[in-house]
Amino acid sequence: MSKIKVRIFGVARLKAGVPSFESNAKTLQELWKSVPGLTKKEAKDLLVLVDGKSVGKHYRFQEGDEVIMMSPAGGG
Repeated sequence: MSKIKVRIFGVARLKAGVPSFESNAKTLQELWKSVPGLTKKEAKDLLVLVDGKSVGKHYRFQEGDEVIMMSPAGGG
C-alpha cells in the first residue's frame, strides 16, 4: 500500500492541529476526507501541490509523493 506525506500550512494548519500527517489516499477525493480537523468541504478549498506542482482533482498519488496543502492567499 502506498503512503504519501502531507504537510499543511497557513490557517488550515492551525485548524488541523498538526503540521503534517501520512495518508494512504490514492486520489484527492480520498485525501480531502482524511485531513485531520477539517471537513471535506474545507479541505477542498485548499491549494494542493504535489512535489511542488499544482495538480487537478483527478490526480492519482504515487508512492513517496510529498503533498502540500495550504489556504489560498488573499488580501488586498
